[in-house]
Amino acid sequence: MSDSKQEEDSAVADAKTEADAAVSETKAEEQPAPGSDVQSEALAEAAPKKKKRRKERTEEAAAEDSLATRPLDAQGRERPLFLTEFPEDPELSRLVAAFEAGNYALIRSDAERLAKRTGDARIRDAALELRRRIDPDPLIKYLLGLAVALLLFLVFYSYGLH
Repeated sequence: MSDSKQEEDSAVADAKTEADAAVSETKAEEQPAPGSDVQSEALAEAAPKKKKRRKERTEEAAAEDSLATRPLDAQGRERPLFLTEFPEDPELSRLVAAFEAGNYALIRSDAERLAKRTGDARIRDAALELRRRIDPDPLIKYLLGLAVALLLFLVFYSYGLH
């Protein structure tokens, strides 16, 4: 146990002792009727105030700090981190700019062409990575197919059997 934790525990114990003493003195001086406002006021005055605990630095705060150091594009928007690791190439830079602008049709048409044409493995991998990033998740395709099949089953079941 750390020293600050021990000090905090002893401070809480001292505050409880003082509160108990204050309550017993109040009871000894006068015995208010049960449920009266005087009794609740005395208890409220005798209760120790809780100390606010300082929040420890969490992983979320560390993540927010790392977000502040992300690279920015020409408009001041954050760039995806995987784009910063791509090699320098004029054609790849054009595809990266299209990706950031949301022009996915250009990436669909030119990324595979660039991958076939280039001799550099890093540029080929980067072009294919851009193409892969715009493809839908395979799990979503299966879930959508399952949802359509369930809908068709329910329609045929409800209209066919009744």
